[in-house]
Amino acid sequence: MTIGANCEMIARRLGYMTPEGKSRWPLLVLISSFFSFGLLAQAPQSNSYHDPNLNVVKAQALQHPSSYAFLKELSDGIGPRLTGSVEDSRAAEWALQTMHAIGLQYVHAEPWHLEHGWKRGFACAQLLSPFPLELTVTSYGWAGSTPTGGVEAEVIEVNSNALSDEVGRSAARWAGKVLLLVPKDPKQGDMLGTISQMPEFLSAARKAGAVAVLDRDPRPGMMLVHTGPLGFPGRSSILPVLDIAAEHEALIRRILEEGKPVRLKVEVQNGFTPGAVVSNNIVGEIPGTQQPEQIVILGAHLDSWDLGTGAIDDGFGVAAVLGAAKSIVASGVKPHRTIRFVLFTGEEQGLLGSRAYVQEHQAEADSVLCALVLDWGNGPITKYLLSGHDEFAAPLQDLINSVADVAAVRTGDGYLTYTDAYAFIFAGIPGITPFQDSPNYTLIGHSAADTLDKVEADILERDSALLALSSLWIADYPTTIGRHWSPEKTAQMLSEQRTALRALGLWPSFQ
Repeated sequence: MTIGANCEMIARRLGYMTPEGKSRWPLLVLISSFFSFGLLAQAPQSNSYHDPNLNVVKAQALQHPSSYAFLKELSDGIGPRLTGSVEDSRAAEWALQTMHAIGLQYVHAEPWHLEHGWKRGFACAQLLSPFPLELTVTSYGWAGSTPTGGVEAEVIEVNSNALSDEVGRSAARWAGKVLLLVPKDPKQGDMLGTISQMPEFLSAARKAGAVAVLDRDPRPGMMLVHTGPLGFPGRSSILPVLDIAAEHEALIRRILEEGKPVRLKVEVQNGFTPGAVVSNNIVGEIPGTQQPEQIVILGAHLDSWDLGTGAIDDGFGVAAVLGAAKSIVASGVKPHRTIRFVLFTGEEQGLLGSRAYVQEHQAEADSVLCALVLDWGNGPITKYLLSGHDEFAAPLQDLINSVADVAAVRTGDGYLTYTDAYAFIFAGIPGITPFQDSPNYTLIGHSAADTLDKVEADILERDSALLALSSLWIADYPTTIGRHWSPEKTAQMLSEQRTALRALGLWPSFQ
């Protein structure tokens, strides 16, 4: 499998490339080694099949749209939905009620457990010397707190490209210090290495007596900070760990490079639950009329980070999925196979909810034709990424030909990692991910800018219509599509990503 196209997509999302396609950080070789991605290819046109139900659902979806209303209820009514929080529970109850109102059947919640719940308090930092300045910071998720009243400390740099080496070489100097993680050579930043070594590093930093860690998220944005996990899956830290605005990080680095000391005051107050917390995946179905035991899954993730309202990541996907469900039910069309709608939680902590779902449903894995999961921003769907399952190429091309009036789409062989579709891919189930053209997703995601005003209703409604048509197409297709891979085949197909996935704790249980 070739690599390349995914580099640009991931680079845009993580901030290594501008929306115009200019590189911010020469890490594409590294990224491509983790996100193995096929070059996009147009499948041959066949026009061999047409589903008469398609036009009925299409008319319903476009003439009676509902997705934007769902998104407004979720993002402006419930707001941020951190996994394991009170708002997470409210969102689950809302999703259950919405699925019932739509008319889905077998609507229910499927609980799973998160080791610790976490609640954001506040985070502030001030530059004390060489001059006073309020700094723009925010806490990473599941990070700890300073003592009440905060701490004052000098800043020292730690090479983020070699955290394990730094533990053995420099930890003796960390007592009472704020550690600023920066790559020794910015042109050789090692994102994967930093993430994989972070848990060991944070443990060592705490034992050495460090008081806080600053680790700038590489996403772009003028004075905009982002939150995220401390590692995968679901890592936590007793030490406070902060993201700092790029401009303020650059200021501190310039002062240190001049040989001048930098002293900060940092105060962070977060909270952990004393034990495990429950979160819920929300499930509903349209049962198949001819082969109900065969299942097409259409999903998104209900949880979000808590700086914004989660309208983009992934309220957009949730609303599109629910809108697709309503379009099919309201049209009166009965699919031949079962279409199951699943809203996962815990995605932002390392695909925890979707991995729990796959584990719980192992017995029916061979009956799942595919999992279509929408989670790539607020733009129009432009590609179906087939994750190595080329048996979908020709059938989906027939669909593409039939929905040209709704969207211009093509197929490609690749993966969208860090989405819930990947949890199914680990289990050998086709994770067919619709890629959205969302050039501002890198900037918006995980930040306070993730709000409803970034969503264009027409784009959301057309994406929702396309999801409805896609799931129906696969459910009604005259032959069964989707090959379930054995563990050996799955390991072979993911071999290019093995080292990275193992480092992040995401490699499946097979060898």
